[in-house]
Amino acid sequence: MYQTQHTQQPAPRYSYDQSVPLYPPRDGLRTPSPTPSEERAMASTGEGVGLVDLSSFKSKEFWLSPKGIIYGIGILVVAALVICFAIFHKKIVIGLEPATNWCKSQTVGWLIPVAILVVLSFPPLFGHEIVGILCGVTWGIGEGFGIMALGSLLGEIINYFVFKFCCTSRARKLEKKKIMYACFSRVIRDGGFKVILAARYSLIPSHLTTTIFAASGMKFYIFLAAAVLSLPKQLVTVYIGVLMAASVNGTDKKDRIASIVVSVVCFIITSFAFKIITQEMNKVKPEVIHERRKARYALFQYIS
Repeated sequence: MYQTQHTQQPAPRYSYDQSVPLYPPRDGLRTPSPTPSEERAMASTGEGVGLVDLSSFKSKEFWLSPKGIIYGIGILVVAALVICFAIFHKKIVIGLEPATNWCKSQTVGWLIPVAILVVLSFPPLFGHEIVGILCGVTWGIGEGFGIMALGSLLGEIINYFVFKFCCTSRARKLEKKKIMYACFSRVIRDGGFKVILAARYSLIPSHLTTTIFAASGMKFYIFLAAAVLSLPKQLVTVYIGVLMAASVNGTDKKDRIASIVVSVVCFIITSFAFKIITQEMNKVKPEVIHERRKARYALFQYIS
């Protein structure tokens, strides 16, 4: 009598991101079913660019997780800084006046904000808007915008080449792991110049879009054209600084009203541009997820 031997089921093998087990399709023909993360991505509104998926902010589980707590603290800190700047902007401007006047009195003092803007062009740093406001307060609309434009362009050009030659392989891996990041990269590569310009005008920070542009293989002249055409965003912050300086000098409430109007208009434009980007991401999301499923199937066939 032969003794029945029980074969042990092999441990599941994993795909490129070490998080999705590579089980074969049940029928041996069709692509594998979507993973839980892919199902969540299909059910989401497509917000975010993969690094931060804004659709997850709607769940209570996210805010109770360590990552959600960190994001919550960060949002509260930024909101507190914005509120304090809005309430005490006169005192802030007056307090910084000696330093800004010293910069203006120096022959090459304008290089100081340019250098600061270059440094702040590398994520996750931020603060271009504060520097733009101070440029408007100190140098006025003309010279202030020139300084802001020069610093922003230099910083983003350096940022572009650093990420193009040093971080492209890492971006490719991130594109495989993060669904929404993959969708955003696909939109940037295939959406044409209008979509690229909309991304520059959207609520997504400009230096973050620069890193994605560089890693996605965008031509430098296309990136430079989009960066130059999106400079009016910098002009808005400089103009707000000019209006703040006018309010500190005791002008009437028309300047404050103008500042509010400019801020609201800028927010509407950037929100509309961000909406265009998310709609384009939603269009390519089914294709991106289907390609991920086919890639898992092809990998399983290869290692089987």
